[in-house]
Amino acid sequence: MSERVEACVDGELEELPRDECFELLRSRPVGRLAVSLTGRAPLVVPVNFVVDGDDIVFQSYAGTKLTALRDQPVSFQVDEIDPWRRTGWSVLVEGAASEVPPADIDHLSVEPWAAGDDPQAVRIVPTLVSGRRIRPPDVPIDPRGYL
Repeated sequence: MSERVEACVDGELEELPRDECFELLRSRPVGRLAVSLTGRAPLVVPVNFVVDGDDIVFQSYAGTKLTALRDQPVSFQVDEIDPWRRTGWSVLVEGAASEVPPADIDHLSVEPWAAGDDPQAVRIVPTLVSGRRIRPPDVPIDPRGYL
């Protein structure tokens, strides 16, 4: 990956190394899961999650997203945005998701925040991990000592 991808209006857009992507993923409790729906727009929903090794793990209840993730690759995204400074970062994970036995995630502290019956454990095994950060521009120092 190149250090500098392209210039932004206010700052530089840079690609993040894989290890930093996982550090950022671990720093957030909620991400967005995107699943494909036949003949419809993709479904994007927030889920609380944990990182287990290089895998994303969450629990969910029966419904559209669980049905859709069985047949298609998924995307998972986490970000942080500072609109005042026009900076931020985003990590995108693409991969295959599958339901796993609850015993496979007993060692993890992950439960759906929403109430429901019989949550299903899901593991996303990444095939691609990418991240980008917009850094603030360098501001020239004013030798007069005020702004």
